[in-house]
Amino acid sequence: MDKEYITRLIYEYNPHIKGLSIEIPEFKRELYSEIYRWLEKKQAIAIVGLRRTGKTTLMRQIMETLGSDAVFFSFDEEETQKKEVLLFVIDFFINNFKSGYIFLDEIHYVDDWEGVLKRYYDLKNIKFIISGSESLELSKSRATLTGRMITFKLEPLNFREYLNLKGKKTDAGNIAFDDMAAIEDLYTKLITEKEFFEHEFLEYLYKGAFPELVNEDDGSVIRKYIKELVVKKIIYRDIPAIFEIRRRDLLFELFKYSCSNSSNLFEIKNLCNIFNANYETISNYLFYLRSAFLVRIAEVYSNSPAKRARRNKKIYAVHPSIAFALLGYKRDMLVEQVLGQYVESIFAGEFFWRDKQKNEVDVVLQNESLVPVEIKYQNHIVPGDLKGLHKFMKTFGSKKGIVVTKNLFESRVFEDKEIMFIPAWLYLLVK
Repeated sequence: MDKEYITRLIYEYNPHIKGLSIEIPEFKRELYSEIYRWLEKKQAIAIVGLRRTGKTTLMRQIMETLGSDAVFFSFDEEETQKKEVLLFVIDFFINNFKSGYIFLDEIHYVDDWEGVLKRYYDLKNIKFIISGSESLELSKSRATLTGRMITFKLEPLNFREYLNLKGKKTDAGNIAFDDMAAIEDLYTKLITEKEFFEHEFLEYLYKGAFPELVNEDDGSVIRKYIKELVVKKIIYRDIPAIFEIRRRDLLFELFKYSCSNSSNLFEIKNLCNIFNANYETISNYLFYLRSAFLVRIAEVYSNSPAKRARRNKKIYAVHPSIAFALLGYKRDMLVEQVLGQYVESIFAGEFFWRDKQKNEVDVVLQNESLVPVEIKYQNHIVPGDLKGLHKFMKTFGSKKGIVVTKNLFESRVFEDKEIMFIPAWLYLLVK
């Protein structure tokens, strides 16, 4: 370890120690206020999420409120990704700056980081705020830091945040997802700008996951940014740094397949045949893609965990913009037939529903009761499009159902059950 180089990095990362400052964006992610409430608690704070979604900026913004008591170090450079460097950095902060808040960015690259933090957590009165692109809640860290760490996931930009960065603030307040009266009031307030929101919704699908792309209009730049700085960095660098990957090419192709088949059912045995790989390899690689926040996987809703485990699952690209970039889609290729499956991925939840007769509901929300959500991003909705929704509501006794539409906004009553038709852009504004 080159102590002189690490020391120089410490001062470069912390210009406030010398009375200098760095420029920090004013825009704050919605997660900021939630994390801020935990600063005075003893537990370490972990911020996890996809690359380029703003974890480092979020940490810097929190530091700004803490003043000279907060210090920062990043383990993004290969030379720093060693346990001895982590120990040196923490000791340097404690002994030289008497730091009470230590921010450690990209800590997942360091071997046994959880053991090091546990030792200092137990012996010193220090608040750790850490971040990582891959999940810091994998079994090893959970076991080591049980009761000592609270984790927050920084998702890709949501539609409200995207609009905020574009200079359009739309404070919808706290509206329940099934409160049709409140949603109707919001719709009435925004109806004169309906075309604006419809346009920006499509732009959000195309580039809206990452703060740095919100005001970028060049499609080739958007695609290259996502493919090179997000996808390839994760697949060819981040994941192999944590997990043993023999076939990086297979990992990339599996993710590309996931993007082209976003919102579709999958079965691991079929994937084994497609990629000529064994069951364990495909299972592990899917787990790695989930851990890196590139894909989501939903299960069939059932009261029985055993039944959920046996049934086919759905896979989703974590955001349409990532799938579009990887598949080379240009804006003019985003026609209605293409958009349907990717709009569904925006609304993907933990569960969908499908019965033996292939009646299906895209999302099952759990509140005081079960609320089925069907995604129909199309110009015309016919009665047959609602067959699965009706069947679910009858089977589970749901009083309300939601249909996410392209432009239809209305409420219908069907056999004493309310079905709410809500445009996708409007529904994404509801907190």
